[in-house]
Amino acid sequence: MSEAQSGDATDQDGRAADVAVARDVPDIVVTPDGAGRPEVSSPPEVPSPIARPNNTPPPRAQQVDGTQGVTGRGVIVLIMVVTALGGLADLAVSGHRGHVFGVAFAASATVGAFVVRRRDLATAMIAPPLVYCVAIFLMSLVDQGDLSGGLLTREAFYLGNAFVTGAPAIWAGTALAAGIVWYRGKPGRR
Repeated sequence: MSEAQSGDATDQDGRAADVAVARDVPDIVVTPDGAGRPEVSSPPEVPSPIARPNNTPPPRAQQVDGTQGVTGRGVIVLIMVVTALGGLADLAVSGHRGHVFGVAFAASATVGAFVVRRRDLATAMIAPPLVYCVAIFLMSLVDQGDLSGGLLTREAFYLGNAFVTGAPAIWAGTALAAGIVWYRGKPGRR
């Protein structure tokens, strides 16, 4: 073993050197007090956001990858809650399901299509008529004050009536959502 490797190195005057380099651990310098310290290296160079090449898009455009916005489940909840609140408000004011229910459904389906993330655009188009069916069924459990007969008869009458009288709302809400989804789904759109 050489003197430099063993730590017995001498300086010009023949005295033992105070600093030895550890050969087994790279990039560590042993100081006179015996403590090791890592060699200081310069941090990696980070390009300035102002000085970027002309061919790269701005950072905001790089982040639009279909993950921004409300999830498909969130849109379903949005449509369901707003429609149910509209139906309950209608029931409280007029005593039965009316136009507020339909307007709340169409408006929430439209807003849902605007705020849904790109990956879930299909959900924003398919969910509104299904959510409408569930909302009508739930409203039928609450709004049966003037109907007579057994439970199945009342349910059948209420649901049939709701789909006939509510057809404009279901068609409008679904068509608006489909149009917005179509527009947003075109290449180059957000």
